[in-house]
Amino acid sequence: MASILLLWLHAVQGTMETALSFTPTPSPATSSLTLPISSAAPTCYTSSQWLVISNTSLFWPTSTNYYYGPTTGPDASYVTCAAQYMQYDERSFALHSLGPTGTTTITTHSPTSTGACTTSTYPEKWSDAHTGPVTTLCDGHARALGPREIATRYRPGTGPCSTFSTPYTTTKTLYREPSASPTCTLDLEGCKPIWETYSSRSSEYEASITSPIPGDTNSPLRPLNCPYTTDYPEADPCANCHFLPGTATMFYWPVTTANGDLCAQNGSTIPATPTGDGPNTAILDDRTLVSPSVYISFTSIYAWSNRRRGHQCGASHYNEMISVHPTSLTSRRGHRNARYPIYGDPFPFNFAEFTPQTVGNYTQSLVPWPQYRGGSQCPVYDPSCTMVRDDYLPFINMPDAVTDIEEDWESCNRSWFIPIVTLVPIVDGTAVAPTPTAEVEATPTANATPQRGMAAPTPDPTGVW
Repeated sequence: MASILLLWLHAVQGTMETALSFTPTPSPATSSLTLPISSAAPTCYTSSQWLVISNTSLFWPTSTNYYYGPTTGPDASYVTCAAQYMQYDERSFALHSLGPTGTTTITTHSPTSTGACTTSTYPEKWSDAHTGPVTTLCDGHARALGPREIATRYRPGTGPCSTFSTPYTTTKTLYREPSASPTCTLDLEGCKPIWETYSSRSSEYEASITSPIPGDTNSPLRPLNCPYTTDYPEADPCANCHFLPGTATMFYWPVTTANGDLCAQNGSTIPATPTGDGPNTAILDDRTLVSPSVYISFTSIYAWSNRRRGHQCGASHYNEMISVHPTSLTSRRGHRNARYPIYGDPFPFNFAEFTPQTVGNYTQSLVPWPQYRGGSQCPVYDPSCTMVRDDYLPFINMPDAVTDIEEDWESCNRSWFIPIVTLVPIVDGTAVAPTPTAEVEATPTANATPQRGMAAPTPDPTGVW
């Protein structure tokens, strides 16, 4: 425990005596303490706004000189609180300028573990080893057969789990501190008028002097402990904007082909089985989907100005759906959403390329390699995907029909921050929204030993891709 160092300050003006105490910064646990300070207290006294310690003068402001607002009424507590912090901060800066008073050594213990202490399971990713059946077709790339496997991750490593504590030692430098730290609190709303007053007084003071005067109490102190924000007005956030979509799902009418080749894509299109007179229809929740339109749903979507410190364009929308003609869709291969995005290469979206086909005992969509490699599930740069798995999630340009949700989005960039879509076919007049797949929460395991990931059961063929 650090000893408390008391510096008695004797006033030299009149008969007034002033006593101030200084406390080295405390530490939670110390094993040694070095105080290179003489046992004899140095000569200390206050004079106006100055503290003199051994012939060294330090600026020593008083809070009552820095009330930036009324001291009575509803805002009085913010005004006095901000002034107390300004007094404390300036006095603390001054005392720190005298240099350190000593050091303290702090030793803490942190729990550490090795081996397979926790496990988590999740659908396999591009970097996981695939243990199930694999085939190679005419495009020359390995292709996993069947649904995605369930992979298992062990942390922090493999083998028997072992936990222990690791000691960490740090040395902290101690400084003199004012004896009383403010305990009041400040918030953004209460500090707005304080910052306004500070700004006004600062401008007036700077205009009234030719050079700064050390220790001038007329010079406003910055209320550093007051929360601060600056709003930058924008005439029209929608003039230059981008989208910020949530989870997106695309419901489409699958195209069936026959007698075609995967690589040549030269099969004959087979008309879909009619669901009734006229266009095919399907029911999704309380909405009727009509062929050949593709329907894209968003869990959330809004738009934002491209300008730094910009503003929102229009309102935020939730659980919205738009209808799009399939020929107007554009995919982006190798795209990445970011403030400075990687713009992917645009390609027309051709649903016939993803026709479910039978390979051995499996019926699944055979996504062509270029389309798959350009999807969001593969890193843009190597190392990246080396085989095709059942996890294709393409990027698509934001369709123009998005303005059906918000007319103000007409000028927003359609290719910057764009949706990643989960593709769901409409089969036999039925469209079913997908269930989100999330990584299972990690669970502790005692002496866990890594094993092969279990394969998920094979579902009925539906052509989902």
